[in-house]
Amino acid sequence: MSRPAAKEPSTDKKLVILDGHGIIYRAYFAVREPLIVQRSGETVTAVYGFTNTLLRVIDELKPTHVAVAMDTPGPTFRHERDATYKAHRAEAPEDLGPQIERTRDVIEAFSIPIYEAPGFEADDVLATLADQGTEAGVETWIATLDSDLLQLVRPGVSVFMYRPYQRDTVLYDSAERVRDRYGVDPLQLIDLKGLKGDASDNISGVRGIGEKTAVKLIKAFGSVEQVYERLDEVAPERVRKALVEGREAAFHSKEMVTIRHDAPVTLDVDGCAIHAYDRDRLLKLFLELEFRSLIDRLPESAMEPAVGARQEPEETDYAVLRSSEALKAWLENARKAPLLAVDLETSSQDTLRARIAGYSLSVAPAQAVYVPVEHADDGEPQLDPEEARMILQPVLEDPSIPKVLHNAKFDMKVLARHGVKLGGLQDDTMIAAYLLGEAALGLKTLALERLGVEMTPITDLIGTGKDQRTMCDVPARDAAAYACADADMTLRLQAYYAERFMQEPQLHQLYRSLEIPLVQVLVEMELRGVALDADALRDMAVDLESAIGRSEQSIYESIGHEFNIASPKQLGSVLYEELQLPKGRKVAHGYSTDARTLERLAGVHPVVEQILQYRELTKLKSTYVATLPCLVNSETGRIHTDYKQTVAATGRLSSENPNLQNIPVRTELGREIRRAFVARDGEAMRFLSADYSQIELRVLAHLSGDPGLIEAFRRNEDIHAATAAGAYGVEPGDVDDEMRRVAKMMNFGVIYGLTDFGLAQRSGMERKQAQEFIDGYFARFAKVRDWIEAIKASTRERGYAETLLGRRRNIPEIRSPNFQARAAAERVAVNMPVQGTAADVIKSAMLQVNEALNEREIECRMLLQVHDELIFELPEREAPEVAALLEAVMPSAIEMVAPLQIDLKLGPNWGDMTRYIPA
Repeated sequence: MSRPAAKEPSTDKKLVILDGHGIIYRAYFAVREPLIVQRSGETVTAVYGFTNTLLRVIDELKPTHVAVAMDTPGPTFRHERDATYKAHRAEAPEDLGPQIERTRDVIEAFSIPIYEAPGFEADDVLATLADQGTEAGVETWIATLDSDLLQLVRPGVSVFMYRPYQRDTVLYDSAERVRDRYGVDPLQLIDLKGLKGDASDNISGVRGIGEKTAVKLIKAFGSVEQVYERLDEVAPERVRKALVEGREAAFHSKEMVTIRHDAPVTLDVDGCAIHAYDRDRLLKLFLELEFRSLIDRLPESAMEPAVGARQEPEETDYAVLRSSEALKAWLENARKAPLLAVDLETSSQDTLRARIAGYSLSVAPAQAVYVPVEHADDGEPQLDPEEARMILQPVLEDPSIPKVLHNAKFDMKVLARHGVKLGGLQDDTMIAAYLLGEAALGLKTLALERLGVEMTPITDLIGTGKDQRTMCDVPARDAAAYACADADMTLRLQAYYAERFMQEPQLHQLYRSLEIPLVQVLVEMELRGVALDADALRDMAVDLESAIGRSEQSIYESIGHEFNIASPKQLGSVLYEELQLPKGRKVAHGYSTDARTLERLAGVHPVVEQILQYRELTKLKSTYVATLPCLVNSETGRIHTDYKQTVAATGRLSSENPNLQNIPVRTELGREIRRAFVARDGEAMRFLSADYSQIELRVLAHLSGDPGLIEAFRRNEDIHAATAAGAYGVEPGDVDDEMRRVAKMMNFGVIYGLTDFGLAQRSGMERKQAQEFIDGYFARFAKVRDWIEAIKASTRERGYAETLLGRRRNIPEIRSPNFQARAAAERVAVNMPVQGTAADVIKSAMLQVNEALNEREIECRMLLQVHDELIFELPEREAPEVAALLEAVMPSAIEMVAPLQIDLKLGPNWGDMTRYIPA
């Protein structure tokens, strides 16, 4: 098919035409885990992938005009020419059709025209539009993930190739770039595929001619036609014979891969202007699809809002209080208000180092004040930081004045460091949003989604990257409106969530009685910190470096040469090409070498276990041994972890900076790291730990009501031996270590949806044996199976699973037509009530224990919470009293039909703790 002669662009317009269906399809298959809208359960993987690609194109190419070419349903002229064309392709997944329609919604919301032509493919539409663009003197780009379109590259037409697996882009803006990659000119790609074929489209090419041979032939002869005209010059004989036998296939294949330039479409350049879209409409759609991370990447809209499309900006009464008199007068009125919203502007996100730039306060919607204390000079007065603190302190500490904050723990820790203990915390809108199932918890996102208010990003004030400054460097007059909005939106969100909680009384009870009181406990724990023997870790780092060196050497000896063990690509080459080990899943750089894959290969070759050991050593060194000494606070001399209440979907606390919950407990290296966490004042102090014993199994017994499990716990039996006895059909006294080991796997695996395949892999037994064991388990504990099936059914019906106290986790994926997504969601549905209830137990225990400790005149204080364990620092003389307190409080933190138990340990450090039985 001929195409117009190339013209140099004669305007400053740049048109990008997107290969719609091609991008949608590849985006769908490039993501392993489906992306699900939390509220509706709608699958939007492909929609997100297309939208992300569109925004990337806009950001990188900066077009003035954009269009999208799409396929239409039904056969094309290629199908009419060859019934086998693409016939081998499986039917599109069930959940892809609705996503294509959703993608059209996104394109239309951008006001981007969609071009399509019945009987033609999107490739033909793209080529025709590109011709019309260049004829109009417009610089034209084609955005695609399909190399077929490279045949269109010429002066005035370039291809932007996004590679989702590699997560990078390649620009083909000249014939030379195509030649460097494929060895032939753009138009010769047609001839290349004519000879070698294209398996993805079921185009045969010439049997026996591969890519290397085809490239050599096209380079030598120029085209398929020239190859056959000069067939007697082709060597070797094998190739010539293949060409003779495949003559018809060669010309047919070339015809099929040639993109046509005569699709019945007409380009409207002006109608493709990218900035002519309704931002409010698009914003509403992005929020509906939960594409929050993409909002900040939207291009500016030149379109004026339609009449009535956007409300006029509301009037706000924001004021800056620059004198003590003005602040005192405002606070006098605030004391009478039903609720006070508080927010700090600080110099840093590090609560132990942050300076307070100012205080923002609000007692009524659309009204707020800002009290600057440490901003860059703007020619106006500011309160002295100490003076402001003294004026604010009585109000901030007064427990009778109810307060609301967003992420209260952060502000409370900063205030505490400045001598103010916040009292009267009634609400934390971040925790409220978390409990009520919001997918994003940032104040600005919630204000946009729930209040319809688009707030100013902080980067507008402090910048980004190396030029970023702190809020203290921003003049108060520039920061005031931003700061006031923080307090204002927090107050408004409190009202919104208060109304939501009225519909969810059980969640509201959990919020009021557990999560909000826990904030103060965590503040105290985090500020208290834990002492670290940094010298011991430095010594350990030296020994660990030697061990890493020995580990490296053993790997090199096993392979026979050196290579970069840390490079997944080089490691994959060694394992799968040199050693020919069984391959795992395919990834961007080849085949996966992640921990799960290697663990499955353990035992196949000695080097696999050596690599796993090397990884453990290097991870422990980089994550803990080398890092922890750097995290010791210079003022306190202690490590201060940061507990997160709103991260884990199950309700468990997570730990950051550093993460103290992932230090291995069963390895000697892990124990050695734990020994570096020491009780202060040497011999005078000790650590006392209280660890819930098998709490998840006890919770499972309670939730399922299984009489066998409950009775085993009530009789204080060895639950794993009891399980083994039932599953194997033997007496408890006849259970050996191997039986108990398998039973333990099953006991803990049942809440994670352990299958016969999984049990076989972990235990080493045959799959049939594993299934027989599982059948035996559920025959013994039949109520557990009934409960599992009931939980799956109720979660499918309601869209969420919940804990004993009513904590919820939305699991919309359980209704997905995608089998893998649905199966994974079912495992989550079974796991959530068990893990979540265990989380509620430990949180309840923390509150009750903390209250009991505060009532006593003792030094003992709670330092850490790690999974099901609480760790206290205390003088050894207090151990008997505190142990008795813990044994009285913790087992009854939440009443269970299967009694809760704790194991106590005492020691000078975290790693050398031994069982403690009070005299």
